[in-house]
Amino acid sequence: MDKLSGRVEALTAEQRALLEARVKKKGMTLERSREPEGAESVQGKAQPAAAKGRALSAERLTAGDLEMKFSLYFFSDDGSSSESEKYDLLLESAKFADLHGFSAVWTPERHFQKFGGLHPNPSVVAAALAVLTTQIKIRAGSVALPIHHPARVAEEWSVVDNLSHGRVGVSFASGWHPDDFIFAPAEYENRKEVMFDHIRKIERLWAGEEVAFEGTNHTDLRLRIFPKPIQSKLPVWLTTAGSPTTWAKAGEIGANVLCALVGYSFEDLADLIQLYRKTRAEYGHDPRTGQVTVMVHTYIGEDEDEVRALVHDPLCNYLCSYFQQFESVVQGGESITEADRLAIASRAFDAYYDASLLIGTMNKCNALVDRLAELGVDELACLIDFGLDFNSVMESLDRLRILKQQYQPGRPARALAPPDTIGMDAHD
Repeated sequence: MDKLSGRVEALTAEQRALLEARVKKKGMTLERSREPEGAESVQGKAQPAAAKGRALSAERLTAGDLEMKFSLYFFSDDGSSSESEKYDLLLESAKFADLHGFSAVWTPERHFQKFGGLHPNPSVVAAALAVLTTQIKIRAGSVALPIHHPARVAEEWSVVDNLSHGRVGVSFASGWHPDDFIFAPAEYENRKEVMFDHIRKIERLWAGEEVAFEGTNHTDLRLRIFPKPIQSKLPVWLTTAGSPTTWAKAGEIGANVLCALVGYSFEDLADLIQLYRKTRAEYGHDPRTGQVTVMVHTYIGEDEDEVRALVHDPLCNYLCSYFQQFESVVQGGESITEADRLAIASRAFDAYYDASLLIGTMNKCNALVDRLAELGVDELACLIDFGLDFNSVMESLDRLRILKQQYQPGRPARALAPPDTIGMDAHD
């Protein structure tokens, strides 16, 4: 029995239930991984059985027709730091992305947690980005909508839309952590229904309509928002952790979709994108215009072994912070030790690295982008602030710029990376 397995076996039933629930949510298992039945080995690396038979057809010998947008996504776990430079990476990266034609910059909403703690209000950060940039879209990824009054959300983002001259977009989420709902405790149990009701009201307010709200003494008060937004329609995403219901609902209401790659197999992602497109068409929306944005942890380097060594500890520490935010939700979770978290994070790193992270050499990253583009993904939201130092991230951004150029319309054709190179350097 290895050290991690021993730790898992020693957990109480409540502790194990917590970890299993969260690890399963991220597409993993606490059991020691085994080579899947029917897996093939490519130069010593096990490949999923589903990759069999995915050879490209003769007419798909180049990637000239594969397109992908690239944006930057931020979700630092550095919320407890007292350093004054904690927003420097965000600001400098946004300026770089604005200068070099990236599609958007995303900032999240997180309350009362170290993980994501730099971002308790995405509209405030977005206002700073609006006056710092000139071209790039400025998006929330995400607004936990049920804890806010819809009129307030519409007002705040209308201000940012004006400051940015019409560049905002918002992904809405139902929220999940009970602590966040101190702002609206009555909405927690029905948070999904509340979210969709708020979205409808925000869209009407954005369009300039009067919307009825309850005023003092239970009076009916009809309001419009000011300032008037620049965009006539607010670009809306739904954030999903994998529920087919949410994917279908996004199609039904004509919203875009924001998800994280680490929560999906390629096969599941392909099925959900197909469901989303089909549902858009069924409800009268053009299935081609809905945008599927996939968040993926990103770092591009020049040597595979060096990259893996560089990102291992920062990303494991980041994952520890991620898992820790769930422990207060489940009884018994607070007794999980730091060593337990590190062991789970290290196994998560191994599970993610080969196929769920845009981390590695250019060849490895090309293979992943090609695969996702073929599945129907429209945009990669590249999470870059998972703990690497400022200079390393900025150096990687220049390589990401080069990768991005290979998926722009009108660029020269190149050889399409075969799907079995995901998780390895194509030159190995």
